[in-house]
Amino acid sequence: MSGRPPAPPWTGWFLLNALGIRIHSDPASAVDVENLVGLALRRNPKRAHLLVSRVLAKHVPTEPALVIAAGELLGAFVAQALAGSGQCGLGAGTGLPPGDGHSVRLAAQKLNEVLAHWTLPQERAGLISSLAEQVAGLRTHVPGAVVIGYAETATGLGRLVANALGAYYIHSTRHATPGVAHAAGFEEGHSHATSHLLVPTDPHWLQGNGPVILVDDELSTGSTVINTIRELHALVPHSTYVVAALIDLRSASDRERFDALATELDCRISVVALGAGSIELGSDILARAAELIDSLPRQAAPAAHAAQPGRLSILEFTAADITPVRSDRFGNKAPPAQETISAVAGAVAGHLDGLESHVPVVVVGTEENMFLPLAIAAALDTLRPDAGVRFSTTTRSPIVPVDRDDYAIAGALTFASHDLSADGPGTRFAYNLTGAGKRPGTIVVFPEPGTGISDLMCGSTPAGLPGLATALQAAADHVVVVLLPADYPTPHTSTEETP
Repeated sequence: MSGRPPAPPWTGWFLLNALGIRIHSDPASAVDVENLVGLALRRNPKRAHLLVSRVLAKHVPTEPALVIAAGELLGAFVAQALAGSGQCGLGAGTGLPPGDGHSVRLAAQKLNEVLAHWTLPQERAGLISSLAEQVAGLRTHVPGAVVIGYAETATGLGRLVANALGAYYIHSTRHATPGVAHAAGFEEGHSHATSHLLVPTDPHWLQGNGPVILVDDELSTGSTVINTIRELHALVPHSTYVVAALIDLRSASDRERFDALATELDCRISVVALGAGSIELGSDILARAAELIDSLPRQAAPAAHAAQPGRLSILEFTAADITPVRSDRFGNKAPPAQETISAVAGAVAGHLDGLESHVPVVVVGTEENMFLPLAIAAALDTLRPDAGVRFSTTTRSPIVPVDRDDYAIAGALTFASHDLSADGPGTRFAYNLTGAGKRPGTIVVFPEPGTGISDLMCGSTPAGLPGLATALQAAADHVVVVLLPADYPTPHTSTEETP
């Protein structure tokens, strides 16, 4: 087609060439792993590389409808696995009869096409809209299911899977929750921040007979999942566990560990993923990665004093405006009400009137606060299709930025944490809002509900780092901070049956 821009290179090429890191898709993979992720370097002595998802919107600003479609498609994979096994009452009437995965496969093929083929923005928007409609038709109620997402990366993904299944949802947390006792805890060995807690306020949250679904963005060894299943099974044994991830790169020996655990616990453990394959790292990968990092030119993040900072606006909602937000870390039977999503999106859209020069618009969630900002971004995209809305979130993970188009993280912003974490305050990051010649016109940021504006300007510690709002002002022409009221629960004492 005349005038079509050239396709960008795969964002894993730089590390493939520099370190020999290679990703291979399984021939049976529903979506090619190379289409789902790029590669970046971690600043982490335990693991050298990071698989940077193109559909998670954690590190890469992404179309909100694409993020939602990918997450709900993963939920359809879970429902299909349960239906195919004849478990949990699935089958007739669910839309996914046992053994019939044709509609799910078609949706996966369409997702693969969206990710694989470089198209003009209008064509891409049409493909994503068609995919979203197709995936929405796969939603399936799974009676009694409990979905658990992993903090911080998969908190939004887990909610999308739960939405697709009509299930109770809770995610692990690293936030401090004074007054709310934890029900379980487990370790994620390779993570920058390893400890997870589960803090459900309903004491009956795990006591039903439905399946338990564990959701993460990737499976590398599966050790975190094994730790989790052991802990949950010790609390309340279940007959069926399903592990769901965007990509599954476990080795054959790691897969055997899952089989051995199922035999040991006398339960069924299934694994589903959009993409499956393997990764080659080579010997001495940590040492070679450290040498590569040392050889790279130091890339400084934009400083607020280096240029005229963007304009700052505050949109504050109170309990008189919307229902206070109850975090999924405490467990919820349903997502935030559509009325809340529509009200906030409408207010943001109205705030953007007259700001046509301030596009694209990037909606930014913060750490574990992923799903509600994503849903608002999707609604905003519908209200303002001219704004080029994208969505991403901040993170704890320290990643090395390299401003080149064959690498997944082009730029980094660094700032002080603003939330109350179990391990205390620290350094936080936002990626791909800078670098690669890109600059958002407007950033709409959603701090953790209950946050005050002073926390976002000054931050906490480490000393010398700006707060979140100040850091974002250095990266965009206009920053809109949206403050939402929080519903911080007290322990639930009802004798209500398990969701």
